[in-house]
Amino acid sequence: MLVAGGALYLGSRLISSPSHQAATPQVTPTISATPTPTPTPTLGPFGHIASRLDDPVPLAIAQLYPLSFSAAGASYTRTADRLSKSCSGAVVGSSLQSAIGSAGCTQAARASYLSGTKMGTIGVFNLKTASDAAKAGRAAGASNFVAQLPARAGPTKKLGHGSGVEEAVFKGHYLILIWAEFTDLRTPKTKAQQASLATFMSQLLQSTANVSLSNRMVNGIP
Repeated sequence: MLVAGGALYLGSRLISSPSHQAATPQVTPTISATPTPTPTPTLGPFGHIASRLDDPVPLAIAQLYPLSFSAAGASYTRTADRLSKSCSGAVVGSSLQSAIGSAGCTQAARASYLSGTKMGTIGVFNLKTASDAAKAGRAAGASNFVAQLPARAGPTKKLGHGSGVEEAVFKGHYLILIWAEFTDLRTPKTKAQQASLATFMSQLLQSTANVSLSNRMVNGIP
């Protein structure tokens, strides 16, 4: 059961190939089976981003997060962003803070978006290796999630004041954490409400961070 300010954890998933198609609405998102470009086989499932040693170019807000975009007929607007070398301050929960610290996190790039009645924060964490990212992601849960990034004005100023849903995604040596909630701060009690937020998160991921990280993975550049 959710409480004010709490989270419903939708689970973790691993992305080994880029996908730019939004997932079908569901409570627990799964990897799309749509054929997509894959890295050179000799490089392994994560191509050029299996480790930070092979992918040394730092993250940048402009690479990861467009100012606005449209997906499935909905418009998304970036309302806040922050790039920090202090990763522990970009997550909530001691278990997750400890996990990303042990994984050698050097950057936390977060952005918040607004789309109609939904809002959320997506964060990309630069860890040492893909196995470190997978391990750190397993620390995510109902009490361990990305720290919401409120805007100075507008609906997303209240980000984190309500209950929401969250998800962890691993892509190479990057851990991606996403939080979503309704702008009226209502608790997503029904499966339909949870699915609506899950779709918001899936579209947010595919149209922001996944674009740049997929290019890094396949081509070796942001």
